[in-house]
Amino acid sequence: MDEQALLGLNPNADSDFRQRALAYFEQLKISPDAWQVCAEALAQRTYSDDHVKFFCFQVLEHQVKYKYSELTTVQQQLIRETLISWLQAQMLNPQPEKTFIRNKAAQVFALLFVTEYLTKWPKFFFDILSVVDLNPRGVDLYLRILMAIDSELVDRDVVHTSEEARRNTLIKDTMREQCIPNLVESWYQILQNYQFTNSEVT
Repeated sequence: MDEQALLGLNPNADSDFRQRALAYFEQLKISPDAWQVCAEALAQRTYSDDHVKFFCFQVLEHQVKYKYSELTTVQQQLIRETLISWLQAQMLNPQPEKTFIRNKAAQVFALLFVTEYLTKWPKFFFDILSVVDLNPRGVDLYLRILMAIDSELVDRDVVHTSEEARRNTLIKDTMREQCIPNLVESWYQILQNYQFTNSEVT
């Protein structure tokens, strides 16, 4: 990636650097394979700068939201694997990511969920739960992902096309059939485990 352009992501950068960073972001959005550089950077934890990590998630978010259907099956699998690898790394990091990064990651998970749950990733929740294993940091990310999914599916303030509305209804119906009991059980376990010891996650 353009290291000089990335300097403009810092909130304290001057206007020239910020403009260069914005132009670079637009360039990456239209590039057919730049998202793979960002995916690799996230999976391999290439960058320690919080703003660069957020930037990488923004590039992935744009890819999933607007260009996902253009990707090959292998490329789509790479995005799934990148997110799971990132999630696994969070269980091992000595310090949690900043809140704004966790929220952005949750949004990308949610976008991928609504795109893939009905077709390619029916075990989405089971895969997430198998990684987070209900430890405090995992619970935090799990709940953020659930809230982001709720925003995508249920939030009435979000305007959806008729096609998206039909898709969301089908997702909710499928969830009721396949995974709601497991989700409820996970919430119960979270409350049981953390209502006295880590009340901030409940």
